[in-house]
Amino acid sequence: MGMFENVLPGPKDPMFDLKKQADNDKSAKRTLFEKNPGHDYESTTGNPEFLKSAAAIMFGDTCEALTSGRVASVQTISGTGANHLAAVFLARCETSSSPKVYIGTPTWGNYEPLCSLAGLEVVKFPYYDPKSATVNFPILLERVLQASPGSIFILQPCCHNPVGMDLSQSQWNMLADAMKEAHVFPWFDIAYQGLGDSLREDAYAVRHFAELGFEMAVCQSFSKNFGLYGERCGALHVVCKSDTTAANVYDQLRCLIRWEISSSPLYGSRIVTSIISDTQLKQHWSDELSIMRDRLRSNRLELHEALKSNPGSWDVIIKTKGLFCCLPLSPRQCQQLRDEHHIYLPDNGRINISGLNSSNINRVASAIVAVMQDSNQAHL
Repeated sequence: MGMFENVLPGPKDPMFDLKKQADNDKSAKRTLFEKNPGHDYESTTGNPEFLKSAAAIMFGDTCEALTSGRVASVQTISGTGANHLAAVFLARCETSSSPKVYIGTPTWGNYEPLCSLAGLEVVKFPYYDPKSATVNFPILLERVLQASPGSIFILQPCCHNPVGMDLSQSQWNMLADAMKEAHVFPWFDIAYQGLGDSLREDAYAVRHFAELGFEMAVCQSFSKNFGLYGERCGALHVVCKSDTTAANVYDQLRCLIRWEISSSPLYGSRIVTSIISDTQLKQHWSDELSIMRDRLRSNRLELHEALKSNPGSWDVIIKTKGLFCCLPLSPRQCQQLRDEHHIYLPDNGRINISGLNSSNINRVASAIVAVMQDSNQAHL
């Protein structure tokens, strides 16, 4: 039995239906809307064109789950809102038992509180080994195979926050097979699509799992790859077993959005839609993402070059992808960087690679070397 087979349509919302009828009433009004959008309320679940374009970026234009109507997509308050909505929805699903949510650590700090807020039990396991600067893939597989059927695993397909260390495609293939065998549910959070490798490559895990017929939740953010941080533009996609189930899931999500925020924000989704629905603008956007990726790679290479002659292993800087990297620094060293060198990073050593540039990389490297030397002298 599927995860969502017991999901029923949500209660009717007269205002949702009324606005839908009004928007579809006159072609002249639609034309006027395109020329001068104004600031009217958006539909509760977001603009259909935006959602179609967003889903195509995530799953690919030819994805069978999309073309057959098995994906329920709604607009959210960026990636955080997508994760929150996924948590609330999954907590309300009528399954045989309350599912546990498995979270690999270290990870984004919002997963645990938003799951707990929704009433979901969180189980943690070590995703990353800082000593070897690698993913604890055997432990991940072990946790999957030991989990009860229906358990949920939160996974980041690319540019892992905070460690920047992702699974390879072969590891994603192995993980998918294990999750299929264990009958567990994937919850993907992809906030940095296009900033690690290409848009297609960064979505490999999502597309592979979709091809294998998984039910799953996919949280999508346009904050980073469009620079729309303050506009809070994102989407939640729930892949179902059938188009009928997807329609019911969509209606439940519509209710949850209505009860929490009334309707979706307009401005950010309009910007995204105007770009990705235009072939030329979409290519410009893709080209700019490539430039951003090249800059991030260049920053990693320069920082690594500035540090590699010093004691310790700094290869983690060039082995990771995306915005973040966890440097092999102690909490005390991180505090010293903040207090004495005005370099602000959390105690886990996470740095934002995009904050580096040709004018500050050497200063940052010199400060890191200084705090490490201080630590060595303190142990003499």
